[in-house]
Amino acid sequence: MKIKTIFKINMVIITLQVLPLIISLFSPEFKIMLMTDAFGEGPSKDAVVMFEQFALVLGLTVIGIIIFLYGSLSFNDEGTLKRLSLLFFALAGFFALPDLINVLSGQPTAPLPVIILGLISMGLFYYGSKKGTI
Repeated sequence: MKIKTIFKINMVIITLQVLPLIISLFSPEFKIMLMTDAFGEGPSKDAVVMFEQFALVLGLTVIGIIIFLYGSLSFNDEGTLKRLSLLFFALAGFFALPDLINVLSGQPTAPLPVIILGLISMGLFYYGSKKGTI
């Protein structure tokens, strides 16, 4: 599989992963639904502010990562693309790790589809770093 195709697929996957947080910034009902999963019924005003900041910071950080992925499409050297794919694999791993730890410890975590998409993204980046082509 071509590494640039992997990057494009992962841009879509990462966008789908961050979509709930971005939607929560604009939809109070959706925000309350996500917050209820983590904080229980009737979260405090401090919890709401904390969640809004979390959603904004993480949402903008992920948008920045998507821009990095898009920018990496300009490289044409296979070795460079494989190295970038390995670095993106590590980054995706660190994004997936808190959810995996929380699942194993029974703590509140992201919705299951978001976790699965994160693991798929990691797998694609790893594949690209080892067997990807130009």
